[in-house]
Amino acid sequence: MHSVSMQHYGINRHEYEHPPAFFVSPDAPRSDNGAWERLELEHIIVFKQIMPVFQPIVSLEDGIIHGHESLSRLVHGGRISNPEELFDKARIHGLTSEIEKLCREKALSLARDTKLEGMIFLNVCPALLHTEGHRPGFTAELLNHLGIEHSRVVFELTEKTLINDYDLFERGVAHYRSQGYRIAIDDLGDGYAGLKMLSQVVPDYVKLARFLVSNIDTSPTRQALADALVCFSKKIGAKVIAEGIERPEELQYFRSIGTEYGQGYLLARPTSVPVHTTSIDLSGYYDTADIKSGHLHCRLSRTACA
Repeated sequence: MHSVSMQHYGINRHEYEHPPAFFVSPDAPRSDNGAWERLELEHIIVFKQIMPVFQPIVSLEDGIIHGHESLSRLVHGGRISNPEELFDKARIHGLTSEIEKLCREKALSLARDTKLEGMIFLNVCPALLHTEGHRPGFTAELLNHLGIEHSRVVFELTEKTLINDYDLFERGVAHYRSQGYRIAIDDLGDGYAGLKMLSQVVPDYVKLARFLVSNIDTSPTRQALADALVCFSKKIGAKVIAEGIERPEELQYFRSIGTEYGQGYLLARPTSVPVHTTSIDLSGYYDTADIKSGHLHCRLSRTACA
């Protein structure tokens, strides 16, 4: 895979600092879609057309902000309209590593510039960790340059990509750990590798998939599954994050079963200018009553799951 750079395309400094909008004519032949997609991806990479935003991860016990997840937004105005599509197209065209490096660089630079506090959660594709072409070191050099401690960085491994070589993958994870980074499994229960990754990686954090979190107060089946995952995570020493909390009932339920952290629009929306506060007031979301009768509660006590 070649490196995409401004020098490669003969772009001067003014063009780099004032990038043109990416435009594909509606009359462009459909047969050229693949070529246009790659051109658009390279435009995003060369002109760094990614804007990071940060969403707080909050203690469900006391509202203290534990850290922030970095999410990426596109600002180039092309056909690729959202981050999920961006990474899908990047994978097809062999540019996943370039896109991830760009997202990481932009996120960590903004974290330094805005004096972001706490843990910094960064998404990483596990497929990059188990390829022979993967060369660790970029993140360490960037963190050292920015003056950010390695121990503040958590790599979120999404399980949506099938892992073919677990030995190589585990060596990649071990290398990250040796550099002082923490490891999280993202979207647990929403992909190919979840339980196997959970048992072999033994992460520092587990993020429950949104489908488990959404309307959990109305589903005894999802409650039973969430209870089991929270209990298992406690036994292996991993902290659990309920992701995608949008309703007070969801917040109440996950707090009732001892989930350490929450993330979602109910707590705080993503923003490119993080609010410098140490906690979020959760008092309005909790009442003294138990979760509504008829809901399945954790069958194991917090002591049993510790």
